[in-house]
Amino acid sequence: MHRRHFLKCGLTALAAGSVLRRAIAHPAPAVAHSASAMNPHAAPAAADAPALLPADRLRAGQALQPLPLLRNESTEPGTFAGTLVAEPGTAQLADGPAATACWRYNQSLPGPLIVLEEGMNVSLTFINRLPEPSTLHWHGLPVPADQDGGPDDPVAPGATRVYHFTLPPGSAGSYWYHPHPHQGVSGQIARGLAGAIIVRAPQDPLAALPEQHWAISDLRLDAAAQIPPHTYADWVDGREGEFVLINGQYRPAIALSGTHRVRIWNMCAARYLNLSLPGCAFIPVGSDGGLLEKVLPAQEAILLSPGERMEVLVTGADGNRALTLLPYNRHPMMSPPPQAAMAIAPVTYRAAPLPVSEGTALRTITPLGEPGNQLRAVMMEKMGDIMKNKGGTPPRAFLINGKPFDMARMDLNSKAGVVDRWEIINATTMDHPFHIHGGQFQVFERQYLGKKSAPACLAWKDTVNLRPGEIVRLLMRQDSPGMRMYHCHIIEHEELGMMGMLNVS
Repeated sequence: MHRRHFLKCGLTALAAGSVLRRAIAHPAPAVAHSASAMNPHAAPAAADAPALLPADRLRAGQALQPLPLLRNESTEPGTFAGTLVAEPGTAQLADGPAATACWRYNQSLPGPLIVLEEGMNVSLTFINRLPEPSTLHWHGLPVPADQDGGPDDPVAPGATRVYHFTLPPGSAGSYWYHPHPHQGVSGQIARGLAGAIIVRAPQDPLAALPEQHWAISDLRLDAAAQIPPHTYADWVDGREGEFVLINGQYRPAIALSGTHRVRIWNMCAARYLNLSLPGCAFIPVGSDGGLLEKVLPAQEAILLSPGERMEVLVTGADGNRALTLLPYNRHPMMSPPPQAAMAIAPVTYRAAPLPVSEGTALRTITPLGEPGNQLRAVMMEKMGDIMKNKGGTPPRAFLINGKPFDMARMDLNSKAGVVDRWEIINATTMDHPFHIHGGQFQVFERQYLGKKSAPACLAWKDTVNLRPGEIVRLLMRQDSPGMRMYHCHIIEHEELGMMGMLNVS
């Protein structure tokens, strides 16, 4: 590590208290936010980073395949029963004899798509054939606390756990499932464990549109086409696999038209997806928890932080395009941010009349109303502790409200049925996506660079990104009692302490 970088980090640690006070009283970023500028305190890539597999050895250009469906084992109307088996396996991602050893659900990378309906009684059997404990967390779904698959409810190797829940009206949206054990979650996701969920509504104004599903993940492959262990930089910054996959494929060929409703999942551990399709524009129609209130204006690029989802229509002229990740500076500590765009898939686009226009009403979202409880979560980092380690795993130096996660401690309190007003503050030098278990929330205000702003319309969210120094205010109602997690959804930061527990009585 460069001496200049070490000194800067040390000064940052000394100033952490003043950063927090400024964030609360006069919010401003700890470092300037820029989509293309080099992070001034970033060090070169870690010395323990492995040599990567040459990109030309990966299988590319094959037609985008739909996600495999999880079979409904129930024949009763309004009921879904399925089985998910987590186990080691292999995937043929590269040319040549070497298959990549990975961990998969039902021998699929990513796991099978689960399609449900509002009002369904759901029973999902999880069989853990991994060599370590795991769970299944239903990210964003409004399930009871004891069915949430959090780190308090591990499933031992060789054991089986059945999750039961009923999906309430209004829960239609794009969700996903992934492991959430107390320790080891970063390794499990790095090896490939994740899958998509769609909940459909009985009345959906876009139901007649053909759908495309882009489950986007990333993967690191060494020169032998294997998934290597985490580096120290991975732990500090969050691991970004250099190879970006869509539905488990590398640079698949996509055939897309203006009639498609595209659902996009960011299943990456730490990579931000700043998506662009030059020559076309994205029209947002849905977020984490389903359709927006109305159709938003077309955007040249859309940003999804880890864990977020979005539904879009695509408009533009006929032509051959490239789905591209534009550079986004999330201010990593140990590595330089991306400097160039990355093409992740060739796209053949066919123009068609759009089924809806800007401002078209899509659904009614009722504001949650006046809060009855106040909660605050301040994301912090102990920079000195992070930087004094020369390798291996960093200490538990990523904090919320000054404390690392402790399974034996309840950090915040709420009551079922009461609206919580959350104030989330990013008092660190990096972007952090914040996720709350238990269902969806409504963001009503952001405060950044001393300016306040409100969303363009009401939307249901369960994950929201915060830039350095940013404050996000939101409303959320927990509808059932029990323990709920809240945490940074950069998986390594979660595992290193940036997580807390909410007691709902």
